[in-house]
Amino acid sequence: MDAQDTKSVNKKRLILYVAIAYCVSFLMMIPMYIGKQKGLDLTQIVNAQMCSPAAAVALGFLLFYKGEKRVPKMFMTVIVVNYVIQIVLGLLSVLANPFGPEDSIDLAQVLGSSGDSAQITGVQTAIQFSQIYFIIGQYVLIIASVLLWIGYFAARKEGREFAGLSRNNEGKGLFLIFLFVVLYLVRNIGPLMLSGIVSGDLNVYLSEYAALIQNRMFILSVISLFINYPLTIIAFLGEEYGWRYFLQPIMQKKFGMKLGVILLGLVWGLWHIPVDTMFYTEDSVPQMIVGQMITCVFIGIFFGYAYLKTNNIWVPVAMHFLNNNLIPIITGTFTADVMQNQHVEWLYLVEVLVLDFIFFGLFIFAKEYRGRKKAKEATDA
Repeated sequence: MDAQDTKSVNKKRLILYVAIAYCVSFLMMIPMYIGKQKGLDLTQIVNAQMCSPAAAVALGFLLFYKGEKRVPKMFMTVIVVNYVIQIVLGLLSVLANPFGPEDSIDLAQVLGSSGDSAQITGVQTAIQFSQIYFIIGQYVLIIASVLLWIGYFAARKEGREFAGLSRNNEGKGLFLIFLFVVLYLVRNIGPLMLSGIVSGDLNVYLSEYAALIQNRMFILSVISLFINYPLTIIAFLGEEYGWRYFLQPIMQKKFGMKLGVILLGLVWGLWHIPVDTMFYTEDSVPQMIVGQMITCVFIGIFFGYAYLKTNNIWVPVAMHFLNNNLIPIITGTFTADVMQNQHVEWLYLVEVLVLDFIFFGLFIFAKEYRGRKKAKEATDA
């Protein structure tokens, strides 16, 4: 493929990316609004949106590199098919759902337990029938993730390299993942400890976290991380393969290493508007959007740093998985419901801005962000 053909393909891939990752995701706000008015759970549509960036990249490989034998076709096909199924299930969850928000069953009561099921088990055991499509979607994610791994290992080494899927610098990557977990925990727990020291209530906070660690659901949730990661990998690759592998090199080539990754964080934050307005909050939409932009910029700087440091897309994928799945654990809710219907104060965003800059934003000064362009552009493949 000559330079002119490469430029044409790159342009088509970028247009396709915008069409799927942004246009389709924003159009899904219509069924989200309908579902919200009905009081239905919107998690399935949110999960579908997570898969959209990678689906756009994968479809670009399949459409515009038809004669290229190095393309891992099974891998890419699984990503695209999974996204289509997730979107269909998302539409069905609000447009053809036979159940209402009040239709539910408490498994604890069915099994003969007495009293409040949440107090007995440490988790909420009530299941809404209206989540039937979300449950199906989770099984689809698991099946697709297994098929994704098969497609990955079935692909030849040169195919994985061509598609930016090589597991480079694994030792360095594991260290960066560990560093992210440490920074994440200190960033989220540290301010509470500091507040306890100032107010003289440190022992109260320490006892609460001690009780949390001793909770059997805490232990099970930590163990489940190692099980859930490979079985839901396609959802988190769904974002990072689009943002870090595909769009980050484009932004950095055009705007420079530092400005490029900052602008990438902003467009990543804008991509969250459908879930910010329809899912994450009901009463503080402007604050949620601003908070999302802050988080995406600074977390994006660290994720981008890790990707530049290792040239290994699986490193930010693992970080993204941990970022999403540690929240229910450290809050002691043990359910992703903690992400819904949040209330955000403007003053709280000042704290978020300062903390995220200190713990993640300062990596913008790392040597990996010096110069104009050091990373290989994904669309040069």
